Amino acid sequence: MAETNEGSPAAAAELTGIAAVTGIAGLTETDRAEALALLRAVTEADGVSPVSESGRLALMHGRAEESHVIRREAGKLVGYLYLGPPDEDQNRAAELCVAPPARRRGIGRSLIEAALAGTAGALRVWAHGSLPGAEQFAARLGFAAIRELRLMEAPLTGGSASVLTAPQPPEGVEISTFRPGEDEDAWLALNARAFAHHPEQGSWTLDDLAEREAEPWFDPAGFFLARSAEGLIGFHWTKVHPAGAYGPDRVGEIYVLGVDPQAGHRGLGRLLALVGLQHLAQSGLGNVILYVDGDNTAAVRLYQSLGFGNRAVDTMYERRGVKA
Repeated sequence: MAETNEGSPAAAAELTGIAAVTGIAGLTETDRAEALALLRAVTEADGVSPVSESGRLALMHGRAEESHVIRREAGKLVGYLYLGPPDEDQNRAAELCVAPPARRRGIGRSLIEAALAGTAGALRVWAHGSLPGAEQFAARLGFAAIRELRLMEAPLTGGSASVLTAPQPPEGVEISTFRPGEDEDAWLALNARAFAHHPEQGSWTLDDLAEREAEPWFDPAGFFLARSAEGLIGFHWTKVHPAGAYGPDRVGEIYVLGVDPQAGHRGLGRLLALVGLQHLAQSGLGNVILYVDGDNTAAVRLYQSLGFGNRAVDTMYERRGVKA
């Protein structure tokens, strides 16, 4: 993160080895391949991915108004930063990583300097896993923590065996699975209602959904929908991570769980959670994870009641204004 910032793209361009581009069209195939390889190397070294799924998909497919910043030394890519599109207040969110052998040389600072130069509002930077030194690094450069995203986990065997039996749905509600090519529009409308106040999830588009349907992990058999006479009223989309992503074995995930706030069915979220957990357990998985905002007390209580405990915390840091 930058100690000083001139607040202009020209200032960022003066940083040695830095290239900042808007959209993936400005990146070469080599840039993209090396950036993805860097993400994998950093994930292996730190035990946590430095960039979210959304950022990785943006690097692969592109996003409107997003930017990518790369840092090279002696021709080798040693740093990468993803800068999301500005919101209505011109705030932007960033995620970054530096190759382990190249750390503590100011590379992370130079990436943030470039991001600040391209941000008119507040710059918000995710520290995934809240690794040692992240808090001090942020504070030293004028950033303050504004949001926490909890990574929670639970076993699907042994002590949590009681969660594996899902109750029958209430009268008038049917549980089915997602139908690719048929349910996209209805699901997007429900997702927008369920996450109307969520800074990322509630704004999903058809392109966002299509990108995930094209991912190798996508399985409609693990994407559960609750329907009533009025249409879709809830869903639980599960995901399975390969061995190595969150440990030596495959791990399930409560990927997204949402209920229509106007549905009027108490306990529907818990029912859908249990349906998905039962599916993951029957798939032979031993553990399950999820991400939830730390201030979403109702959701945290639900997951704790299902046997989930905290595993790690992602922290978002913010600095307002483009001047240091």
